[in-house]
Amino acid sequence: MKRGGPVIKKCYVFFNRNTAMFFLLLAVFWPGTALPQTVLLTDDLGFKLELKSCPQRIVSLAPNLTEILFALGLNDQVVGVTRFCDYPAEARAKTIVGGLVDPNLEIIQSLHPDLVLGFRGNPQSLLERLRRLSLPLFVFEQGQTFDDLFRLITRIGQLTCRTRAAEELVNKMRQELSATEMAVSREATGKKVFLTIYGQGNGLWTCGRDSYMSHLLEKAGARSITAEVPGNWLAITQEQIIAGNPEIILILCQDEKVFEKARKSITELKALRKIKAIKLNHIFFLEENVFSRFGPRLIRAYQQLVHVLYSEIPGNPR
Repeated sequence: MKRGGPVIKKCYVFFNRNTAMFFLLLAVFWPGTALPQTVLLTDDLGFKLELKSCPQRIVSLAPNLTEILFALGLNDQVVGVTRFCDYPAEARAKTIVGGLVDPNLEIIQSLHPDLVLGFRGNPQSLLERLRRLSLPLFVFEQGQTFDDLFRLITRIGQLTCRTRAAEELVNKMRQELSATEMAVSREATGKKVFLTIYGQGNGLWTCGRDSYMSHLLEKAGARSITAEVPGNWLAITQEQIIAGNPEIILILCQDEKVFEKARKSITELKALRKIKAIKLNHIFFLEENVFSRFGPRLIRAYQQLVHVLYSEIPGNPR
């Protein structure tokens, strides 16, 4: 829009395929400046958010959203995060608003945010309370695939006036993804995998059909023994593991020290000693902090997974 042109009193732009020109204009505006138009955006739960300027004070209610914000260069605009938002290191210096399910609403209000980012994993009751307080909330679904992740990054870029940074980040991730996919296509083995996360409540837990971890395994040429079981993360019995008879066990945990403890606890379960993975000692460590975030580091997680499946197992092609 040319300077000195007609004043637009109020113009709503809906978040759909027809807004390409609007976001082209959006890309040139710096955070904190007024937008050329008021934009009305609809989040993944169907709620609308009116955006009048580029967000200057952002609160993130999920670690993966925090990582995306920082990857887009929004360090100065992020004012509040959860206690689980520990990456990058700069995120730890931000005001802690609480956890994913129990954030302190008074603290959030005191930060005077002009954008609060949440996701489906935040309790519905919490999201409703945030809306009743008239906080500028925008909620995302939990994604499953890399395409879902790229869309998430793109939408956050649009919300925060960082469309160009989002496009560059997505393009870089696509290139890295493509290079790793080529290696997988040459070496894919289709092995059955039992992936578990250590220290999450009692018993053993694994990823279900609706978890992005199941999709990550498939993309790496393997298959979870619970790939057809509905759900995101779910408890699994020893009998189910035996029936699946995985050739590989992958354990998500904090570090190598915790992994050794987790490996020992699993191998000492007498009923499981008959499965292939334990007989062959195909039990491997995956860094929980990297794999548990549906954000920019998911490419790194994918690369680590491919390395484990095709480099660390004796007899696999190199």
